[in-house]
Amino acid sequence: MLGPLSKFGRDYNLPLGAIFCGLVFGVLVFLGVTWLSERPTTDGPGTVRMSARWPWEEAPAPESPAPPTEAVAMVRVYRKEGVVEIPMEGAGEAPSLPLPRARAFVIALVAIFAAVAFLLLYYYGQIFNHYDHLVALAGVFLYWPLRWPGIYTVGAFALDVPDYIFPMYLAAMIAFVAASGLLFGRPHHSAKRRAFALGLILFYVAMEVFFDALLFTVPGREVRDFGLLVRTLTGGLFMVMLTFCATYLPKPQLLPARFPRDKGAIRLFVATGLLSVLVSLVLVVTVSELLNVGGILLPFTLLLLVPLLALTLFGAIAHPLYARDVRRSHLPPLSAYHPSVSIVMPAYNEEEWITETVAAADKAVGHYPGPVEIIVGCDGSTDRTLELARAAIAKLQHATGSVVDLPHGGKSNALNGALALARHEIVLRIDADTHLSETPGFGEMMRHFADPTVGGVQGALHPYQRGGWTRKLRALEVAWMHYLLRPANMGTRSAEVIDGLFSAFRRTDLVELGGWVPWNGEDTEIAMRVQRLGYRIRIEFGSLAFEDVPKDYDALRKQRVRWGRGILMANGQHYVSLFGPTPEYCGMSVFFWFLLLMRSGVRSLVYLYLAVLIVVLGVPALAFTAALFLVAILIRAIPIGYYLAKIGRKDVWLWIPFFPIANIIKQSFRFEAYGTLGPGAAQEYI
Repeated sequence: MLGPLSKFGRDYNLPLGAIFCGLVFGVLVFLGVTWLSERPTTDGPGTVRMSARWPWEEAPAPESPAPPTEAVAMVRVYRKEGVVEIPMEGAGEAPSLPLPRARAFVIALVAIFAAVAFLLLYYYGQIFNHYDHLVALAGVFLYWPLRWPGIYTVGAFALDVPDYIFPMYLAAMIAFVAASGLLFGRPHHSAKRRAFALGLILFYVAMEVFFDALLFTVPGREVRDFGLLVRTLTGGLFMVMLTFCATYLPKPQLLPARFPRDKGAIRLFVATGLLSVLVSLVLVVTVSELLNVGGILLPFTLLLLVPLLALTLFGAIAHPLYARDVRRSHLPPLSAYHPSVSIVMPAYNEEEWITETVAAADKAVGHYPGPVEIIVGCDGSTDRTLELARAAIAKLQHATGSVVDLPHGGKSNALNGALALARHEIVLRIDADTHLSETPGFGEMMRHFADPTVGGVQGALHPYQRGGWTRKLRALEVAWMHYLLRPANMGTRSAEVIDGLFSAFRRTDLVELGGWVPWNGEDTEIAMRVQRLGYRIRIEFGSLAFEDVPKDYDALRKQRVRWGRGILMANGQHYVSLFGPTPEYCGMSVFFWFLLLMRSGVRSLVYLYLAVLIVVLGVPALAFTAALFLVAILIRAIPIGYYLAKIGRKDVWLWIPFFPIANIIKQSFRFEAYGTLGPGAAQEYI
């Protein structure tokens, strides 16, 4: 049978092996996408619906039916007029689980990576001389029945600095499967997950071999540089996929859109993204050639600077698109449109801040023309939160208010309990340690709900405290993420989150959706769920609140690990939107997050590789690395410095050079978040 095929290939000069490999690769990709899009799904988000009625209400609100199987608890509600006890369906008690320190996972990950990387690099020559023979065999197979035109192989020591990308990614993958238990079965993973992880690693190795078989057919440094780029990006993609083998995420949710398709949003997102990347690539390559940056240094210049410059340009290009969308809404003035507002405050052991938070909200209400109620959801606090919240509500001058004393069940329990008692049009969530500004307050946020296509709005958030390194780094993050990138993402329908501690939604939407999920990161999840309906989300810088920022490393770690867990779980539940009939409704948000996640992994590897360059090449590589980081800092410094000045935080300008360090710290927290999502992990920690 092979004889006629061989003759056919030679007669028509066709590499049948490559055609066969291409077909197999296409089938595997198709099966992978099909599996992702057809995973078992659920019709519900996993929320616990809570409902209640005031004694003077004759019947439950028609939009909030609760299943009769939900638990019913008698809860006390404290108002200025006194205390009432009412039944609340869905209110239940759940223990508080402290956030575990995934120290063993992180230590194992780092130690195993260092050990495996050392062995691979120490025996680099011996291993990769054999690897070159394997590549030759793959080349013969690819080009069969023709002759493989491979004209050279890169020996282990033929370069100034060997190509360490493949062994370092391989070491990272081995370290991850070992640290997460996928290799040894501790903690217990299913055989299917372990087999899938092993299959991914083998597939990655096979791709590297066949890629080199093609690469070795063309000589030249430029080809090798291109190979380094491709190898780095492919390794980053496989590394991200491998992490999902070890994380246990919520079941994907089915959620049909309410709005007709918006295909123009997809075209706008793709066009803006491609334009940003192409312009960045041209600029970096042109400047590199002018400065004679070549050889082994060029790929890492591209890998570090192109994504960063592309992000900056994406923000600069798409920011006006967001402003255009807002202008087209023709929002009415606040004097003409001021819907009634229910401010809900989840509170658990917040005695330090609750009095100040309620008082600040009441002052802001004094400048709002519509009716406002404040509802504190006290989540079974064990300190004086309930007592102080009652006293604060009794002193309200501009708003009506109440405190509902709930059995402890987590933040979503406090939010949904307060939502069950809310009766106004818009629900404004304020965390118990977030301080509303008296002016401009929250009024400008409400104007956006005059646009029926808007489903959620976030206000501007600034750090409450100014002293301390964590607060200064947070100010940098706000300038970069909130002021530059978030409007750009919203203008291209690729934003995922509106920060929960100062966010607003229509009450009817929240009730219909079942409220907030009992996870860490419930704010990300509800924002994605609202977008899947087809709504737009917005950010309003004309409304302002101040957030309490963790004061030290340990408090920051706990916060960011919880955030990292929540983002992973929310994307696990909503990634199906990318493969659904309306990918413009949240699907592009998932895709953009995936790109950023892959970029963070690639960036970490580039940092490691630059460290190796310094060891091998000495002072020249050190000077190059320093210059590279300086350029990276300058790219960010322009927009960050501008927005810091705009929000009155010029005192943080001198901290801009430390922003890359902040990203490294955040990356370590993200690694730890992976370690808290293994088998048996809880969905919510405090």
